[in-house]
Amino acid sequence: MMLAIEVCDLHKQYASNNVLKGIQLRVKQGEIFGFLGRNGAGKSTFIHILTGITQPTRGSFTILGETHHHMDAIKQKIGVMPDTSNLYQHMKALEFLKYMAALKGDRRNTTELKKLLEQVGLQNVAKQKIKSFSFGMKKKISIAQALLGDPELIFLDEPTSGLDPESAIEIQKLIVSLKDQGKTIFLTSHNLTEIEKICDTVAIMTNGLIAKIGTITQLKRAANETIRVRLRTSPSLDTSILQQHNIQDVQFVTEEKGVSIIEVNEEEAIPLLIEQLTAARIKVYEVNMQVQSLEDVFMAV
Repeated sequence: MMLAIEVCDLHKQYASNNVLKGIQLRVKQGEIFGFLGRNGAGKSTFIHILTGITQPTRGSFTILGETHHHMDAIKQKIGVMPDTSNLYQHMKALEFLKYMAALKGDRRNTTELKKLLEQVGLQNVAKQKIKSFSFGMKKKISIAQALLGDPELIFLDEPTSGLDPESAIEIQKLIVSLKDQGKTIFLTSHNLTEIEKICDTVAIMTNGLIAKIGTITQLKRAANETIRVRLRTSPSLDTSILQQHNIQDVQFVTEEKGVSIIEVNEEEAIPLLIEQLTAARIKVYEVNMQVQSLEDVFMAV
């Protein structure tokens, strides 16, 4: 397994404030990695360290084969979405990309830079000054800047916040297409639906530590000690009916408007439950498994 990022026992302390308390993290090359955490969890500090803005108090990290002692080499391989407040407001969109491309050593010509503007949906405002842009448009030009230099690893911070739904979907498609090109995306977002939709792996940070990490499926399964199932049957279920027909390993929870809600220990128990109900001459009209969402997992941390 090739790693884009490997972090070992990373700490950051400001006076008596321990912001990062020994982060251990691995990000595989070619994946979209979602990084979540409440405000104050330490996300920004962690990303600032990985991108060379600040130094760790102790610990180490490697990015694309380069250790943290070689930040100049790392910066040549990564793209970082800047804060919109750091954009050169007096410049026109295409002019800005030309300027930033020169600083990055990106030799794309004007036609190719126009293509980049098109990728983020700004092809019609190439000659407009950035100061006239909406917040969402500034987000898009920031994403375009992060793509300069054809980076292998791209850090995107809230790339779709402030965008209308159609633009957000287009940016999500762009992120997935970057992954398809073999690039690694390190994505922070408060949009948990977006994270669940496009990320391969997700880490949740709290109080300076990684509290949970895994694929979406792994995180949901770990959160589900039992699986809740909604059943519409005739007759409706209750504890006495389950006991009467010796239906075991099932816990009746409640009934809501003719729908029985029960809990089983594992997903594989559901087909057996249906067989037992059918054998007991209980008609099953509808079965729905209630699975924890990423939001449920996040709120439980």
